[in-house]
Amino acid sequence: MTASASNHDGPVEQRIEDWVGGHRDDVAEHLLDLVEIETPSENPETFDAFFDRLGDDFREAGLETERSPGGETGGRLEAWTPDREPADEIQLVLGHADTVWPLGTIDEDPPERRTDVLEGPGALDMKGGLTQAVFALRALDSLSLEPSLPVHVLVSSDEEIGSPESKARIRELAEQANRVFVLEPASGPEGKIKIARKAVGRFTVTIEGKAAHAGIEPEEGASATEELGSVIHRLHELTDIDSGVTVNVGQVEAGLRPNVVAPGAKAVVDVRAPTEEAATAVEEQIRSLEASTPGTTLTIDGGFGRPPMELTPGNRLLWERVQAIGRRFGFDLEGTRSGGASDGNDASQYAPTIDGFGAVGDGAHQTFEYVDLNALADRVALLTSCLLDEPLPDDPAEYIDGNEGAAKGASESDDGGNR
Repeated sequence: MTASASNHDGPVEQRIEDWVGGHRDDVAEHLLDLVEIETPSENPETFDAFFDRLGDDFREAGLETERSPGGETGGRLEAWTPDREPADEIQLVLGHADTVWPLGTIDEDPPERRTDVLEGPGALDMKGGLTQAVFALRALDSLSLEPSLPVHVLVSSDEEIGSPESKARIRELAEQANRVFVLEPASGPEGKIKIARKAVGRFTVTIEGKAAHAGIEPEEGASATEELGSVIHRLHELTDIDSGVTVNVGQVEAGLRPNVVAPGAKAVVDVRAPTEEAATAVEEQIRSLEASTPGTTLTIDGGFGRPPMELTPGNRLLWERVQAIGRRFGFDLEGTRSGGASDGNDASQYAPTIDGFGAVGDGAHQTFEYVDLNALADRVALLTSCLLDEPLPDDPAEYIDGNEGAAKGASESDDGGNR
């Protein structure tokens, strides 16, 4: 039974809005329950209780579930619309359960619910998004509304550390997806949705020199520290704010002691690029660096671990659809391009993807992290309606509205992203 064929009276959006309005307290209490179960990325054992709870939530909403254990992580939980064929096209909902907060944080900084806000470690990033998914699925089940495509939810435990174990499964599901909704937090208190993300690279520059006594025979040495200074300067010159390329030497190690010419040095470099073309270009520039200090050698390791989530025709059309659905609820949704990375970077290589579709608030990865509870309820309604929307066409470019299409309404500013 499709949404339009439902045997209940009234516009679908109004029924969804009424249902969500009647469950606002339940949404807040559910989020508080999730925040109180600590799930640091580095503590795989903590995810058993969390995934047990979340699995019950999904089953109560009518989905089938499966828990996949991890090797060195807490594994993942998947939930899907029952009675579908394995090869059926799906709509994929992505979330993660892991947080950046160490065990014991909630004892030192217990979560607190106020009238319109819930503050607590991991509330925004991203247990608010998981609560949103649970209640969107409950709304569909309670209102007897059938999504236009089977829903498949994947909740990982390793996103905050780069998704080393879940990435392959995410890509596999994205290849089967008509569209992907990533429930990372929205950008800022304004709730901007992330319609593009930068590629993220990490490079390690290692310099070998030659040790010598700095006071007696400095001429016998070759200073890796001197070369490191030159390399840092050349790397930072690759930053081009106007084009969106940033290069940052964030960590350095050098030398043995003050009176020894440094025999070794190392720098770890973070690189962000808005497009695949820009990422390729800046990587070539980094790899072309050569040592300029006599007697030193330079090697470069690493690369781009997250591809860019670009504003492709499919992503543009999906964003346009979301904006239109938002307008039916009275939401004037804005988009932004994020400098941070998420699983959306990988999923977008295979299917139209929209990110930052989760909770609204501020302070992700910071001590004042909070969720706007009113906005969270609104985002439950938005996701519910988006899951009902008709599938995207095979050739999205033919359906984009106007010359700029779905790019309209997107800001150019970067938020902090995830990593």
